[in-house]
Amino acid sequence: MELRTDIYNIYFDEQEDAVFMEWDGYATSAQFRAGTELMLNVLIKHHASKVLADVKDMVMIGLDDQQWMDTEFLPRAIKFGFKAIAMVKPDSYFNKIAVESISYKVDKEKLTINFFDSLEEAREWLRTL
Repeated sequence: MELRTDIYNIYFDEQEDAVFMEWDGYATSAQFRAGTELMLNVLIKHHASKVLADVKDMVMIGLDDQQWMDTEFLPRAIKFGFKAIAMVKPDSYFNKIAVESISYKVDKEKLTINFFDSLEEAREWLRTL
């Protein structure tokens, strides 16, 4: 199953037993939330617990969407078995701040978040889980 738009590509990688998300450019709030919900649906469908998020080319996550991730999305995703995410660091300074802000608020006992400089480093870490 692959879900591709101009902004994101979301698919399940059987070899890695993980959901992959690739983001490119600026996503509106609606696009960001739709893509994030699609990721969760793919995770649930495949009984997966790991995600690789390549947000290197993503421009920014707005404040409202950061709050939505923290208070609504992540608690719900964790209930569905989301346990670990490997993120390829964004090039955009503002998006770096956004993803770091979200990660600081996460309960580390329930969801492990690690940041990487490259896709291969992120894949290698996911393989250790």
